Amino acid sequence: MAQVFVRRKSRLRVKGLKVKDRDKIKEAIAISIQNGNYTTREIGTDIGKDHSTVSRYLAEMDREGKWGIRRDANGNIVISLQKQLANEYRQLESEPFNQLPCIQKWITFLKSGGIPPRRIQYLLNVVHCMSDQLKLMPETIVSFGVPIDTAKRKELAIEYWHNFLAWFNTAHPQMQKTNTINAYRSFLAAHNINFAHGEGRRYGLSTTPERLGEYKDIMLTPDQIDKVNRLLGSEGDWEAWSFMNIDLHTGARAFAMASMSWDRIAFSPLFRIEQFEPKIKRGDWYLTKEGKWWVKYPTEECRAVVETARDRLPRRKFLFFEDAKSDKANALQASYFMSRMAVRFKKIFAELDRRSWLNEKTRIYALGDGLYFNGHPLHLFRHTMAQYYLAATNWSLAYVASLGGWENTEVLNKCYGGIPEHIKAQIAKSIHVKFDTLSLNATAKTVSV
Repeated sequence: MAQVFVRRKSRLRVKGLKVKDRDKIKEAIAISIQNGNYTTREIGTDIGKDHSTVSRYLAEMDREGKWGIRRDANGNIVISLQKQLANEYRQLESEPFNQLPCIQKWITFLKSGGIPPRRIQYLLNVVHCMSDQLKLMPETIVSFGVPIDTAKRKELAIEYWHNFLAWFNTAHPQMQKTNTINAYRSFLAAHNINFAHGEGRRYGLSTTPERLGEYKDIMLTPDQIDKVNRLLGSEGDWEAWSFMNIDLHTGARAFAMASMSWDRIAFSPLFRIEQFEPKIKRGDWYLTKEGKWWVKYPTEECRAVVETARDRLPRRKFLFFEDAKSDKANALQASYFMSRMAVRFKKIFAELDRRSWLNEKTRIYALGDGLYFNGHPLHLFRHTMAQYYLAATNWSLAYVASLGGWENTEVLNKCYGGIPEHIKAQIAKSIHVKFDTLSLNATAKTVSV
């Protein structure tokens, strides 16, 4: 008797709902990737499929070619970054709030400035929340289409800001307003409501951080670092492991880490790493960005980490992505990788025991509060590097600044980890200055030798 094979229709499901064919599952996978899920486990959790099933579908999608998705030799997803950005912009503009005429105008204003879609969406969310809190349409806030003069429009926008500020200071007394101010002023600027240099301070709209140095004491604890390392090692995620551990020793900003290349790393005669910092505009150019090449001489512990990365990561020009053969494409690759790492570590940090955090401020810094503060999971590594290296060097600000990529010790001291009070007290106990016997000439002679 011939066997009859019947397709199990129950397997054609996405998030528990039946779909008519396999292409619908592939479509769900493509959407999940566009939403920032890049591993088979993350995609599987998102669409309700086992990770091995997702892997099989990805292999089919890779062969078919029509999905704009392919995988490298290690099975990692590689997606056209131009298509990724186009999809993100398309998704951005499809949101109902974003289709309002005054918001459309703002989006065009932001896109003309080269702002990436995820950052645009964050800014839009801030103004959306403000609009909800004030119970006003965004058109009303900027007097969109209303025939009144510029001075009156500005006066009304300031009044609405003061009304919002009265609520914000009560609801979030410990939270910085800088990100909210930046979003609001950008929204106003898109509608020709501008402030002269220093004028914003008069209205509570200054973009200078109001509590400079508030986050100087945040860091990951040793137990947290150990737990994250063990998790990444057990999952074989050597990209995330390498990113975190190299950053913990070099303190580089996210782009400097993501864009690292092997030809800028030397193991002999001295161990040296060069990382590119676009935030520091000093006439060097790399992947279409202006900045500065920062030459660092890290520790032997860092050398061991980099050697592990060399052994574990695929052999390629860049540490974290394949060479796309053009500076513009590689800049997009680096940005894409940064976004992927931010999603990855935010998820890992969210799963840590809430009690493991040094304090609530550190946890919020890493994850955000879900409303106005988006979190800085990757920048937390730079803060952590500063704290640990300062302690290890008996607070040698000059050395740590040169290693971590701070142009001077002032910012490092104010914002990342100056000498703690108890250390200052210990130093004071060991110093003895006697004004009646100290010979200034002798001191000067000693110092000059």
